[in-house]
Amino acid sequence: MKTLHSPHALRLRRGRLRTPVARAALLVSVLAGALLAAIVFTLNRNASHTNAQQAATELASGARVAASALAAVRSDLRAQAGELATSLDLQRAIVANDRAAIRRIALGHHARIHARGETTGELAAAPRITSTSTITQGSQVVASVTLAVPLGKSLLKLIRDATPLPPHAALMLVRRGRVVAGGPIGDAVLVKNGRIVLGSTPFDVKVAPLGVAGASVLAVEPVSAVEAQGVSYRRRLLIAAILTLALAAGLATRLGRPLARMFGELSDQAEKDSLTGLANRRVLDERLEEELDRSRRYGTHLALILVDIDDFKQVNDRYGHQCGDEVLRAIAPILSNSLRELDLAGRFGGEEFALVLPGTAVASARRVAEQIRRALAKVTVEGPEGEVVRVTASFGAAEFPANASVASLVEAADRALYTAKRDGKDRVVADGGGGVVSGSRDRPIVTPA
Repeated sequence: MKTLHSPHALRLRRGRLRTPVARAALLVSVLAGALLAAIVFTLNRNASHTNAQQAATELASGARVAASALAAVRSDLRAQAGELATSLDLQRAIVANDRAAIRRIALGHHARIHARGETTGELAAAPRITSTSTITQGSQVVASVTLAVPLGKSLLKLIRDATPLPPHAALMLVRRGRVVAGGPIGDAVLVKNGRIVLGSTPFDVKVAPLGVAGASVLAVEPVSAVEAQGVSYRRRLLIAAILTLALAAGLATRLGRPLARMFGELSDQAEKDSLTGLANRRVLDERLEEELDRSRRYGTHLALILVDIDDFKQVNDRYGHQCGDEVLRAIAPILSNSLRELDLAGRFGGEEFALVLPGTAVASARRVAEQIRRALAKVTVEGPEGEVVRVTASFGAAEFPANASVASLVEAADRALYTAKRDGKDRVVADGGGGVVSGSRDRPIVTPA
């Protein structure tokens, strides 16, 4: 008969002792894996959403620039028509009714000239952009000169050379829903939910009407190219997740429950400031680094706005720190609700906040800051004895690429903020890269549609 001290009994005892530990370790590993999968999914979704918004912003900007470039072409065409109409050679030929000279001038300038009831010269085939200038004598029109530029490949190339676009993006000219240049010519284009399909390839698209000949310019980028921008991030995220899961499994036996508690606490506290609910300083620093790197890679703007509550120490001294905390809580939603989903608002420290605005130049950032400044001036908080407490804020803005590093960007925004404080508070000051420029307190605000 075996006793409890026999080898077999000891093995059974150890097995019974290890069974709850193994089950707990397995449970902790499963929970850690599920939590890690949720974190990876959320981070990947947020990164994809940010990439998609960034791509949409760049495409929309490209379409607007392309439309502006076409407006410049039309302006140049009007100038050329005016110069030809006022040329001495043409006016002498019209006065002398020299049809041969008029024909020579029309052919030499690819123009159509109507004089003395006759029309000479041919224009490029439609669709086209035309501009006409008249020659008058007193109140009578003696002749007219018309120049044209065809809506085609040559014009599209001219516009494309003046338009900054992502590496895989392109432009298309569309007239009344059909492609005239830059794609399958003649194919009908249906823009639905910000996308089109050419052949079998889906494209993200932004449209800018040209205001001539029923035409529009489309900035397009393959959906696959937008999604590919996040491949490297997803790969790093997956590797980090696998390593973290392996580490969690290895430590689950001893640290299962503490580890679960730690993950629960970190998921709630890692990203948000406990008082205001905005992003904390660590998230601000990481996001600023990421957006600066993204702006550097794609050649886009990035704006940083620092916000400091005016005379906040006096609020604490007069009404108490609880009232000061209420002021900070009241200001937080004003900041976050005034921004796009792409932007980030966070607590920089104490009574100072920071706003990170990807794809935004300093002039636009100044307008955003001015809008927030006016909204903050309307905020009221009840004091400990029912007093109405009002506060104002000063703003300092700076941008990349005028400031090439995070440290330089923060320093420039802080310098602008210091100037706003020194010049009287409750105002917006922007760093223009070549010096600090004060924003006007009475500057009109354009509220985005």
